[in-house]
Amino acid sequence: MSITLTGSVKERRHASTMNIDRLSTLDMLKVIHEEDARISAAITPCLTTIARVVDNAAAALNHGGRLVIVGAGPSGCTARQAADDYAPGKTPVIAVTAEEGEGSYERGVADLQAIKFAEHDMMLAVTVSGKTPWVWGAMRHAWSLGAPVAVITGDAQSEAAQLASMVIAPELGADVVAGYINTKAGIAQKMILSTIATGLAVRTGRVYSNLRVDLEASNTKWVERQIAIVMEAGGCTRAQAKAALESCNHHCKTAVLMVLTGLDAWKAHELLAQNNGFIRVALQEAP
Repeated sequence: MSITLTGSVKERRHASTMNIDRLSTLDMLKVIHEEDARISAAITPCLTTIARVVDNAAAALNHGGRLVIVGAGPSGCTARQAADDYAPGKTPVIAVTAEEGEGSYERGVADLQAIKFAEHDMMLAVTVSGKTPWVWGAMRHAWSLGAPVAVITGDAQSEAAQLASMVIAPELGADVVAGYINTKAGIAQKMILSTIATGLAVRTGRVYSNLRVDLEASNTKWVERQIAIVMEAGGCTRAQAKAALESCNHHCKTAVLMVLTGLDAWKAHELLAQNNGFIRVALQEAP
């Protein structure tokens, strides 16, 4: 239950927290924590749609397309983080954000045209209000090409939602304190995007068992993480993991398959390529 302060969703007042400024610090934090816990519950009814987003995105990537995550302002920052979380290095999951001109519909269209967005790509828009002109322009361009379009929004009836075939709009209720910038909406966006990024990584072969096996040896820290992953996945010693990685130019998935099958680097890499990079499937085909 909430009391409407103005017509703006982000300015609704929470009926149960009117006296939060009178509480002890511990009791205040308990209230905040209880409200945060409700966010996960609010996302649960959206899981079927989130699964459709992951499956559609995986299909786009498997056919040579991209998942393009778009957003403006704080939502744009969340979009960039989600793209980075999917995988290191250059990947087919990218973020396009409104660096400026978020009030321009035409700029949203132009920014999508600049990356040559096409019908084989997929768009995932992130917008609390669903009314940001830049986001709407980007979505309209994707929709006009017949590309799959999904949106994470706080308003299932917004302009943006009308342009999407997959709408993720959890019922979050009012924030504990009115006036901050969509606190619950921001947390929900991050949770949903993290779920999508992880699910997509699994569906595109970047995960074996419950281990991330797409790590790149970009610096000493990541080299050590590669070694740890190969040791854990292959049940081998550090020396064996390190030797496998060095023999396959630090391609983590190849090294994992090498220690699991005993194949040399060339044969393991070839077997992976034949099975679209999925270690689990490659193991079934191993001699």
